Amino acid sequence: MFPVAIFLMRRFSIGLKITDTNLKITRTLAIENIPEKLCNIGDIKKHFDEAYPEFRIFDVQVVYDVTRLTQLALDLENVVDSKKFCEKYKARKNVELEMIPVGGARCCKCFCLPCVNKVSCIEYFTEEEIKLRQMMDKERIEAQRVSLGMAFVTFENINHARQILRDHKNSILNFKRSAPESKLAMNPQKWTVWYAPLPNDIIWENLSHKRHFTLMKKIIANLFIFLVGFFLTTPQFVVHQLDPIINALKNLTYNPNPSPQNATDPMHFKELPAWLTDFLPTLMIWTFTALLPVVVAYADLLVGHWTRSGQNHAIMKKTFWYLLFMVIILPTFGFTSSKAYIDFLLKNNNLNWECIFLPDSGAFFVNYVITCAILGSGLELIRFPELFWYFIQICMSRSKADTPAIRKAITYEFRFGEQYARMMLIFAMVVMFSISCPLITPFGCLYFILKHLVDRHNLAFVYARSKINKKVHATAINFVIMSVALLQFFMIVFSFIRSLDSNLSTLDLRTKVAMALFILTLNICSAQIWSNTCRRISPVKYQDVLLGEDPEDEHDQLYLPTVL
Repeated sequence: MFPVAIFLMRRFSIGLKITDTNLKITRTLAIENIPEKLCNIGDIKKHFDEAYPEFRIFDVQVVYDVTRLTQLALDLENVVDSKKFCEKYKARKNVELEMIPVGGARCCKCFCLPCVNKVSCIEYFTEEEIKLRQMMDKERIEAQRVSLGMAFVTFENINHARQILRDHKNSILNFKRSAPESKLAMNPQKWTVWYAPLPNDIIWENLSHKRHFTLMKKIIANLFIFLVGFFLTTPQFVVHQLDPIINALKNLTYNPNPSPQNATDPMHFKELPAWLTDFLPTLMIWTFTALLPVVVAYADLLVGHWTRSGQNHAIMKKTFWYLLFMVIILPTFGFTSSKAYIDFLLKNNNLNWECIFLPDSGAFFVNYVITCAILGSGLELIRFPELFWYFIQICMSRSKADTPAIRKAITYEFRFGEQYARMMLIFAMVVMFSISCPLITPFGCLYFILKHLVDRHNLAFVYARSKINKKVHATAINFVIMSVALLQFFMIVFSFIRSLDSNLSTLDLRTKVAMALFILTLNICSAQIWSNTCRRISPVKYQDVLLGEDPEDEHDQLYLPTVL
């Protein structure tokens, strides 16, 4: 299957037109660690005119802290939309909306009315608009007083940008090369220079987060995910804990032959229906595994990524690896709880290999795929979390005039990182157990058909546009190849265990051939990852893009946030 997977993924990557990230050269450079006193447009242009007199600069933009300004702009937009809603409502029904200017007054007027008087919505939002515009003007002036020591410099020639990046590249191999200096004390040897992403991909309010703080937050977030992933529980362990609860519910004071005097006793319960007791563990499996990516995603959001595409890519990778260990690898090897994991490390180092790949394990994964295909796809269409958040927003609103702000608050971007990771988990599960448990294959096909229909509907009619780069698709292709490699590894373990003989000299021919093919697969994968020796048979077909002829180069845009 490994050559077939490479062929299919290479054909798939041709339509994506993926370019190698090492060849992604742009005309705009992001420069960090500029002295704050000299971080202005005039001094930066003067420095490059003196250090590189033959290089022409197209544009220079300095980065400022716009966190508070972005929030004020969002509040102003909501106020303007609410004001327009009130004016249209008055023109349509000839009735002027009134409200109590307190949060939650729309549903709890009786508690607010004695203390706060009603006001006209149009007058209230007009006054709020004037206040917010004045606050934004003051905040805009205040934000532009002090820079963040960072700037975006766009050159007219792409080769000039590449030369400046080479001169300022901090590397052990470039110890002989020093960046040209000017009369200004810019300290270019301390700069951090990299190719800038597109302006609409940058999360401007996160640029105020310093690099060392970002690294610290990454360590804390990854440590939190590690503790949740390896020392708390797995979905299979949660289901096992439901068994005594379900058994207790089935035997709740149930008497199959009740006496006439106890027939009307309120403590007499009928036995719970079988469909409920059978469906509850399945529902718990899906609920728990649906919450796991949410924990990973929100833990990674606190890191404060500088680009939206990088944020989606990081969430995708972390969520996939987290789910792979939680749902497939650890339950397969019997580590369904932290107690089992610690016992294996400290008390008993002998793994009971005979308990791996039992029929029970295959039934668990088939049940999981069926749940995701039927129940998961249906719930993604219903979107209960968004519905619940919409209800909370209505309860916290002040009047009908807040309707535009509520609709905007429940409009999310399509979470490519989280959705991609869940889909790749199901693909890895189906591929890895397609031979040892063939029943999982048709249900996996059903899942992908339903998932395609549901996501196509949600992308077209529900979610807002999301920003991703081609690295997300390239990573998904690598996950597909890794799933095939895991299939080979699992089949080696399966064949070795079923032979019940650990002597390599007496292994059957099937196991020896499987081990040889797996070693060949590892060599090809490692050669593709750490060198360019196997690019010809790589699962990703990269496009040949000439310098200065990249059709996606949109670096003529202004590198400023919309609030400035």
